[in-house]
Amino acid sequence: MTDGIAWLDEDLGRDGYSLTMVKGVTAETLARYLGARPGTLLDPDSAPGVLEFFHGPGSSKLPDWAMVGEAAGGWSFALETPEAGHRDDRLAPGRDLRSRHTVVDILDTTMDPPAVTVTVHGETEWTMREYCTGDVGHPVSRRLVTEAGFLAHPHGVFGDDASEDTGISDVYRILGDHYGLSLPRTAVTRKRLPHVFTEPRTLLRTDARCPACGETRMLPYGDGTEEPRLVCVYYKVRDVPGHPPQGCPGEVTDAVHGQPNPKYENLRLPGGP
Repeated sequence: MTDGIAWLDEDLGRDGYSLTMVKGVTAETLARYLGARPGTLLDPDSAPGVLEFFHGPGSSKLPDWAMVGEAAGGWSFALETPEAGHRDDRLAPGRDLRSRHTVVDILDTTMDPPAVTVTVHGETEWTMREYCTGDVGHPVSRRLVTEAGFLAHPHGVFGDDASEDTGISDVYRILGDHYGLSLPRTAVTRKRLPHVFTEPRTLLRTDARCPACGETRMLPYGDGTEEPRLVCVYYKVRDVPGHPPQGCPGEVTDAVHGQPNPKYENLRLPGGP
């Protein structure tokens, strides 16, 4: 018997979270996709003080971080704050997990109903927004109707607005069954997993103008190991009027200035000076 993921809302939903599960990569590889430097995972079981450091007083002043681990069936996962996934550097080329892997994203902000997205090699396979999914024929959608009280309509499957029980635990149970998802409940809730900082150590100026289309929003490129450059926010937008059909190729490679991320000045790593 495995822990599954039906318990997520009960144990984590009160504070909100962003969960990323990826098939076929290690936890450290996932951490690097999210922005961590290689070899920087801190394991609470081998580094005394890690849990207090990340979860104790003053932790809100630290850079964005993730708790990462590996699960059954070749999945790895990362748990973060809801805000971490919206950073601009997550959108840049070289960091897009979803174009080459099977990825399950669950975002619970506590202000809106949890949102679920399943992506398989760049294609969105199943989503849930506001307890609604437009894919009536998907096995997860069909089981939501037969097992969780969702209502089937020609244009989508919907949670029953009149019911006080949204059935989110059933959603997670069925989703987990279908994709083979299971998380180590005790290790997650007790935070006994490696932690790692994912926020960039150098912040690049992002008010440059795209030389190809004139857009003023530019994104930091890749994982920070290349020369500093910015790419157009529309680099992966397809078939939008006014932009190249394969996405905007604009990038800025000169006059790109970075500044140290001031949050890293707050770091006093356990065991360090």
